[in-house]
Amino acid sequence: MMKLTKLFVSIAVLALATIIGLAAVCNTVIVTEDNIARQAENTPPTRNWVLYTRNAGNGTFRSGPGTPPAGIGSFETVTPTGADKATLFNFDHIGTTLASIDKISYATYRTSGASPNQVPSLNIQVDLDGDTTTTGDFTTLVFEPVYNTSQGAIQDGVWQTWDAYNGGNAIWWSTRDIPGACAFNCFVAWNSIVAANPHAIIVGGFGINQGSGNPALIAASDALTLGYN
Repeated sequence: MMKLTKLFVSIAVLALATIIGLAAVCNTVIVTEDNIARQAENTPPTRNWVLYTRNAGNGTFRSGPGTPPAGIGSFETVTPTGADKATLFNFDHIGTTLASIDKISYATYRTSGASPNQVPSLNIQVDLDGDTTTTGDFTTLVFEPVYNTSQGAIQDGVWQTWDAYNGGNAIWWSTRDIPGACAFNCFVAWNSIVAANPHAIIVGGFGINQGSGNPALIAASDALTLGYN
């Protein structure tokens, strides 16, 4: 069986909708602004959906821009300076093994930014050995379209869909040294990370991150998908 999770923003109800399905059956969960906790970064989540912010980083539901792929609205993140950060995390997938994941994707719309190569990334917080009682084996895996050049160049003013699984060949990096990848500067395929860490599980948030080092970036995200069987 495959469990497929797809989230998108529907501005008609100012909501972020998550479609969770087993096999061919899907259920839609609507997440409104009232369902999202807004918290400072590095604080324990108080709800299943948390917008973490640093300094002036922020996120809002909005109509458009353009025609979002999964509705008429999207979730826009802003980082006015390189010291700002905004992360929208969902915590419903804790305990899911990386080895079972077979679909990850999302769409972005870049309005403006100081660097032409940046849009929101995807982040997954991971425990490498699947044993949360041990320490020193936590990392955050990061997918950035800029390192997945086969999927095309980042453009302004258009919606672009990014396949963060891509048959296991999508390129990711790790925030810490892990088996199969050094910290920050090693860009490796998803399948390589899973092969080197066969017991790894999602241990925290999964979602969209507009991190530090992205001054003047305004970008929207939509149609976030996580599938596993």
